[in-house]
Amino acid sequence: MKKLTFEIIIILAISLVAGFISNSVSSSRIAWVGHWPSLSDSEDDSTWDCLSCEPGDPPFLNLVEASALHQNLEVVFLDARYTEEYERGHIEDALLLPFEAEEDVYDTHWKKIEPLLDTNTLIVTYCSGTECESSLFLARYLRDEMGYDSVKIFFGGWRRWEKAGLPVVYPDREQEG
Repeated sequence: MKKLTFEIIIILAISLVAGFISNSVSSSRIAWVGHWPSLSDSEDDSTWDCLSCEPGDPPFLNLVEASALHQNLEVVFLDARYTEEYERGHIEDALLLPFEAEEDVYDTHWKKIEPLLDTNTLIVTYCSGTECESSLFLARYLRDEMGYDSVKIFFGGWRRWEKAGLPVVYPDREQEG
């Protein structure tokens, strides 16, 4: 009986070490410490009325999934809203790529972002929330026109993220202080 208990402990220890090593070297690693939404934060984001959605669109993320990906520093979050909205507040570390802005505004932002990406970079797009489809259009464009293979959409967007109390930046407020 003691031998069986000892073997179980050894197997568990080896499993923990293997899991730690695997998570440490994985490109989609999970943060050990971070900001995690509560289950109640994700209750209302299981369905969306997406009028422009089509079969084969990039996959949608709920709040819990988006939050987990945000904690991986290799995942790039792109804010598809207008510059003014981004400057009032955005997801921490998100980069601005205002999809429906004038072409020169979009191009200016794209020139800053493009060097940070390769075709295998996991990209998460978002905009204001479920009533805004800029994140969908940006995700489609990045995948279909620009050749980025791994694009997902956080359709809950800025409002859902902020409401959940997840990490945000308020540039306008920082400039006032």
